[in-house]
Amino acid sequence: MRPEDPLARAWALMEEGRFQEAEALLQGEPSPEARFALGYALAFQGRHAEALALYRELYEATGSHRALHQVGMVLRMAGRLKEALAIFEEEARLLPPDPLARATHLYERGYTWLLLGEKEASLSFLQASLAEAEASSDPMAQACAHRGLLEWHLRFGLPEEARRHKEAAIRLFLEAGDRKGAEEVEDLA
Repeated sequence: MRPEDPLARAWALMEEGRFQEAEALLQGEPSPEARFALGYALAFQGRHAEALALYRELYEATGSHRALHQVGMVLRMAGRLKEALAIFEEEARLLPPDPLARATHLYERGYTWLLLGEKEASLSFLQASLAEAEASSDPMAQACAHRGLLEWHLRFGLPEEARRHKEAAIRLFLEAGDRKGAEEVEDLA
């Protein structure tokens, strides 16, 4: 994408945590990709109802598992965990045979189960997410899976394993160019 492309600029702003500026750039953009990014900006400003409405509209218009995934993610962010899990179960039926899509999906399911305190279910999904992320060779997906496993091991009292996942997550976030993600992991333990 060209640097002057509003969508590329909006994603760059969001990577810097400048969600309101990204939203302003995207407001007049009608493409599904711009609407998708706008939902992300809204969600990370805590405007969950607006983000949900936008992603539901995108899902109805496109049938995209990505839009449905975002519905689940926003529900999770809003603390509506059981509803999020139901959406992720629905998304599972739409997933392509793509390791990156599966890694992202499995991470959200595992992380949501972790937030619910479900030890076995969360571990199973998070481990499966890591396996798919490794198959995809995507450092960001791998970093997220390691971060989820770090949080799982911290929560359930396994500090040595937590340290191993922390080191991997930091290394992979940096490899993916996400310094903020690495800093957030550093602050976890």
